[in-house]
Amino acid sequence: MLAAAPYALCQADGRPAANGQYAGFIHDLDTSTWDGKGLNSKRRWQRKAWVYFGFFSARFAVGFAIVDAGYLATAFCYVFDRSSGKLTEESIRLPMGFAHDFNADWRQPWQLSMGNKRWQCVRKGDGWSLTCDSKDLQLCAHVKDHARGMSVVSATPGRPFHHTYKLCGLDAEVNLTMKGATHRFSAGASMDFTRGYPPRETVWNWASLDGQTVCGQRVAINLVAHFLNGMENALWLGDEIIPLAQAVFNYDPDNLMQPWHIYTLDKRVDITFTPDGKRVEHLNMAVLTSDFTQPFGHFDGNVQTANGLERVRGFGVVEAHRAVW
Repeated sequence: MLAAAPYALCQADGRPAANGQYAGFIHDLDTSTWDGKGLNSKRRWQRKAWVYFGFFSARFAVGFAIVDAGYLATAFCYVFDRSSGKLTEESIRLPMGFAHDFNADWRQPWQLSMGNKRWQCVRKGDGWSLTCDSKDLQLCAHVKDHARGMSVVSATPGRPFHHTYKLCGLDAEVNLTMKGATHRFSAGASMDFTRGYPPRETVWNWASLDGQTVCGQRVAINLVAHFLNGMENALWLGDEIIPLAQAVFNYDPDNLMQPWHIYTLDKRVDITFTPDGKRVEHLNMAVLTSDFTQPFGHFDGNVQTANGLERVRGFGVVEAHRAVW
């Protein structure tokens, strides 16, 4: 059983909220206690924030993100069509793209644009409205919030703390237009919101998966290794969020398109993830380097349910990421 999330990230004495996994969201995300002011502040050089949505269907894999890395703002949207094997992607990068007082919060609007490219994420009704508008790719999606999220607060060596809020097993309606061809479909979805101060050098493997057991029960999984000590590992099973043990990612780092074997040490999850395609980004700037590969594909394996081990299948993404930021 997860404890309820604390009301605020900052306790009365100025310390961060206690380390741990929590059910629900943290209401007050103010980080001004640590951010400071000016170009040399933690706000600009240490604080990172992003909102990411993944969409999973039998035909399409879609990723959407807006990122405030302090001194750099980025956004991307990609669509992989399994029927053609084609990846369509748009992205932008803007130095100091968000104002110093930008309140990075999943309940507040995020907007980023450059030239004729525009990204927007707005809290609307029972969820979020997302848009990406560019010459060759237009995305319009509505994601429904089921309100069964998980918050994690973790200590960070040399920095104040790290915080993330995960929602998996969401439902979405997606409208895509790519070079004049329009596609409308329903999809499973996940949301990853982060606002915190990750280590200067950050390494992780990550998996976000959405599927069903052979009996038809909805299953969603979030796993991470080498980061946050596995605290954000969880299984969404029906109306429950079940914490999971440390995750192990076995894969060939020289060929990320080969199958990945992913399991948890408590043996509640054991799956094989088979990539269908991937998104790759390599940044090498004066203050930032990032090697990022996000394969998207399908998975097959077993999860522990109240009825014992059950076979599960579905779609999702995995990731290998190293950043110095």
